[in-house]
Amino acid sequence: MKVWSFVFCLAITLYCKTEKLEYEERALQITREAKTNLSKKLMEAMKEGGTKKAIPFCHENALTFTESLGKKANVELKRISNRPRNPKNALTKEEKEIFSLVQNAKGKDGVFPNHLVSSDRAVTVFVPITIQGQCVQCHGKPEGMEKETKEILKTLYPNDLALGYEVGDLRGLFAVTFKK
Repeated sequence: MKVWSFVFCLAITLYCKTEKLEYEERALQITREAKTNLSKKLMEAMKEGGTKKAIPFCHENALTFTESLGKKANVELKRISNRPRNPKNALTKEEKEIFSLVQNAKGKDGVFPNHLVSSDRAVTVFVPITIQGQCVQCHGKPEGMEKETKEILKTLYPNDLALGYEVGDLRGLFAVTFKK
């Protein structure tokens, strides 16, 4: 009887770990595509007209781009932050706790971990979004930004909280929700 109980518990544990890895791997594929495509489009806009072109592009397209990619992948995909530029990306009470957990779990290698939350109805994988070199042009310290960039940001995002970051900082999280 004890052997069967052990085998049953082992099977359940392995199944749960495999399921978790499948959700995480799929979430990473989706968020890699989102990061790659959005970065590519932002870099094209930067080449065409600098931040004067890139900021309005992001303002007009980032939310719909993220939502449409989620629909394409049959998940709910959103970007969330403790310091949002767009109020629609603000954290819920539960997300604040998760953000804090991820932020405080930064490894010695500078990498923030993914975080998975599972319920009877859904599995949500939270994937970190970190500040890269090109991000500081619009998300860095205001004293280091061009005057025109600051003016555009103030016009399009009057309540902007997404400033003052340095390379490697946690900017936000992708929340990838899979319905069960």
